[in-house]
Amino acid sequence: MEIHGFTIFATLVNFLILVLFLKHILFDKVNKIIEDRNSEVIENIATAEHKVEEADKLRETYEKQIANLENKGREIVREAKVKADAQAKDIIQEAEDKTAALIKQTEAEIERLRKKALEDMREEIGELAIFAAEKILEKQLDHQEQQAVIGRIIEEAGDAKWQS
Repeated sequence: MEIHGFTIFATLVNFLILVLFLKHILFDKVNKIIEDRNSEVIENIATAEHKVEEADKLRETYEKQIANLENKGREIVREAKVKADAQAKDIIQEAEDKTAALIKQTEAEIERLRKKALEDMREEIGELAIFAAEKILEKQLDHQEQQAVIGRIIEEAGDAKWQS
C-alpha cells in the first residue's frame, strides 16, 4: 500500500468538510440543547433553593406560632388555676361561715334549753316544796298562795345554787 499525498490531502479536506457540516448541522443544535438543558437545571436548582428558603421561613413562622400557642395555653391553665383557687377559698370561707353560724345557733339553742330546764326544775322544786309544806302544815293552799310560796322558796334558795 502506497500512501499518496493527494489521498491524504483529499481525506483531510473531506474530514474538515464533514466536521464543518456536522458542526453546522449537528454540533450547534446539540450544544444549544445542552445549553438549554444546563439553563433549565440551573433554573430548577435556583427555584428549589428558593422554595427551601420559603419552607424554612414557614417552618420558623409555624414554630413561633406553636410557641405562642403553648404560652397562651400555659396562661389559660394558670388563670384557670387561679380562678379555681379563688373559688376554693370562697367555698371554704362560706363553709367556715356556715359552721360558725351553726355553732352559734346551736350554742343559743343549748342555752335556751338549759334555761328552760332550769325553769322547769325550779317549778318542780317549788311544787315539791309546797307539797312538803302542805304536808307539814296539813292544809291546802290556794293557787295565789302557792305562787307566792314558790317565789319565796326560790328566792331563799338563791339563784346561784340552782344555776351551777
